[in-house]
Amino acid sequence: MKFSTQWPPSMTFGPGTLQTIGEHARRFNARHALILTDPGLEACGIAGRVAAALDKAGIGSAVYAGVRPNPTMTEVTEAIRRWQADGHDLLVALGGGSSIDAAKVVAAQLLTGRNIEDLVRLGVDDVAGDPVPFLCVTTTSGTGSEATSAAMIKDDAGRKHLVRSFRCRPAHAILDPELTLSVPPRMTAATGMDALIHSIGAFTNRGQHPIADVLALEAIRLVVAHLESVVRDGSNLTGRTAMMLASHLSGFAISCKGNDAIHGLSTPVESLLDVTHGESLSAILPQILEANLPAAPDKFAAIGRAIGVTGATEAETASRAVAALIALRDRVGTATALGPLGVEPAMIDRLTELALASRSTQLNVRTLDGDEIRRIYAALL
Repeated sequence: MKFSTQWPPSMTFGPGTLQTIGEHARRFNARHALILTDPGLEACGIAGRVAAALDKAGIGSAVYAGVRPNPTMTEVTEAIRRWQADGHDLLVALGGGSSIDAAKVVAAQLLTGRNIEDLVRLGVDDVAGDPVPFLCVTTTSGTGSEATSAAMIKDDAGRKHLVRSFRCRPAHAILDPELTLSVPPRMTAATGMDALIHSIGAFTNRGQHPIADVLALEAIRLVVAHLESVVRDGSNLTGRTAMMLASHLSGFAISCKGNDAIHGLSTPVESLLDVTHGESLSAILPQILEANLPAAPDKFAAIGRAIGVTGATEAETASRAVAALIALRDRVGTATALGPLGVEPAMIDRLTELALASRSTQLNVRTLDGDEIRRIYAALL
């Protein structure tokens, strides 16, 4: 066994911790922050709460609320324009994976001056200097993007690109579960399934990383124990806290170990269509779990024991675990097929080509060839 670990940067976790953002910002001698977020968080007042907390620490701010789900380089370019025009010296990402990923690419471009194609091809780590000061405040429990080295961004033609850099992660993350209390049920379900499927992928793939395995298994346990309750009652702060911790652990796990073919087949869908990540993952979940079960019965049995599912044999425990994970998806109400999300038969060849090239597909515990991937996509229409 050989593995290495780069721990995530520091973070502050718990209800009410948004109020600590000023003290973390002061570490950078910041004077004027650019808060990068989405229109919903500006409209509901959470962006204003972040600005007020910074103001208490003597730090001015401006809000750019143009980030969309599945962010594009258009938003990144506009954020950089505002950063440079208005003399900002602190970047604050507010939101879920979309805002945090967009901010990571902003930080990478400000450091390197490279366009998106060169960032993907050359990376960031050969460039001298320090990234811009970068904090994040998470408002969903799903991607764990504050802990990962990756950022997913679309170019203006709609193609998705993966930028990786440990240097351009947030220097500090604030995880305040009170900020998730207003997330609506369907988004709660989709982001929760995202955290679950991240964790399943990290735990079952062919990589070796015992620390990631421990984190992923605990994240699975937390999601199974709490997701249904917070979908049903969004004001359940105990459940919201558990889900935010699960999201963080799952993000750390995939940063260490990578993912599996559920993500490998999902990301191509999101390259061609504007689809919520957790929904496309949910649709693909059963097909990949059932394909992978014979290749890793020990892993799925371990998941079963973690979530309180057992059988008379190891194989039966593994099979029941897969059934329990699929049943959870069905109870929380996320997508069960790709056709309703907009996938059409004419897209299958291109989707398959992209899926085969995905590092996540290549890490899957069981090798999937093009014919099998095509069959999976076709079955999900």
